[in-house]
Amino acid sequence: MELVLKKQRIRSTKNTWTGLVSFLLSLVALTGINLGLIFEVDIFPELVFTKIPFISLLLGIIGLFTRNRSRAFAIIGISLSVFIFVFFIMMFGLAWTINPKP
Repeated sequence: MELVLKKQRIRSTKNTWTGLVSFLLSLVALTGINLGLIFEVDIFPELVFTKIPFISLLLGIIGLFTRNRSRAFAIIGISLSVFIFVFFIMMFGLAWTINPKP
């Protein structure tokens, strides 16, 4: 009796371009938000809060549907974009609860 080993598929370690771009755009948006909050200036606020994370989210979703590629950067890019949107909603939601004239 012989021991037969099945061939195991080796997962591709190539990353998707859309996932990588999604991750990099999310990092740029987080950097812009942090610089704006640290230095108390508005550094391209509309672009950072809405357009870049939305584009990053779309690219990350596209990166999830590619075949035979690693989806790690796509998942990280999506999670960072969702974090930016949740941060944006929480920041404005909590700012509206402050009552300047009690």
